[in-house]
Amino acid sequence: MRSHELAALAGVSIRTLRHYHQIGLLDEPERSANGYRRYTVQHLAVMLRIARFTELGIPLSEVHRVLDDADATARLLEELDAQAAAEIERLERRRARIATLAGGISPDPPAALVPFASLLTRPAPTRESRFEREQLALIEHLSDDPTLPWLVAATTRLADTDAYRPLVDRFAALAPDAATSETEALADELASLLTGATPAEAIPTLDPRATELLLAHQWANLNPAQRAVTERLVMRLSEATNASR
Repeated sequence: MRSHELAALAGVSIRTLRHYHQIGLLDEPERSANGYRRYTVQHLAVMLRIARFTELGIPLSEVHRVLDDADATARLLEELDAQAAAEIERLERRRARIATLAGGISPDPPAALVPFASLLTRPAPTRESRFEREQLALIEHLSDDPTLPWLVAATTRLADTDAYRPLVDRFAALAPDAATSETEALADELASLLTGATPAEAIPTLDPRATELLLAHQWANLNPAQRAVTERLVMRLSEATNASR
C-alpha cells in the first residue's frame, strides 16, 4: 500500500507518518521500481500499536522503548496510572471547590478558607468586600504555608462566636475623623477577640517584604481612623506575642 493509504487506515497524517520514520519509530519500507514506498500490513499493525500507546499518554520518546518490551511497558503503565490517580484527585478537589463557589461565594478566598468565606468577606460587591478578598489573597500568596493552618484554626474558633463580624462591620463603617476613643476601643476589642481565637505564638512572622506589601495594601484602602485601629491592633497583638514568650 502507498503512504497515503497507510496514513488513512491508521488515522494519521502523512506528516505524522514521516515523523515516525525520522525518529526511528517506524521502519521505512523498501521502494518499488518507480520509487514509491510500499507498505505492508505489518506497518499498519505497528502504527495501530503506536496509537494505542499514545492514547494512554505514553510520549513518543518512550514508545520506542516499550514497543517490544513487556516489562518496560508494565513499569511505565504503573507510573502513568499513579500520575492519572494524582490528576483525578486534583480535579476532584477542584470540582469540590467549584461546587462550593457555585453557591455564591467569591473565588478569591484561599481554598482552606472557603468554608469560612461568609465570615471573612461580605457578599456585596463593595469597596470593603474587595479589600477583604484582596487581603486574603495576599496573605495566602505571601505566606510560607499557603494552607494557612493558623488562620484556619483561628477562623474555626471565630465561627463559634457572633462577635467577630459585628466588629469587622464597625471597622468598615468608621468615619475618617472618628474619635480616638472610638478607634482605641475597637482595636482593643478586636485584639481581645483575636488573641482568644488563636495563641499569639501560633501566628507566623512574615518576612519584611511580605509585611511591607500587606501594609501598603492596607494603607491604600483604609481611611485615617481605620489605619489608627490597625496600628493599635498590631501593637496589641505584638504585646500579646511578647508576653507569651
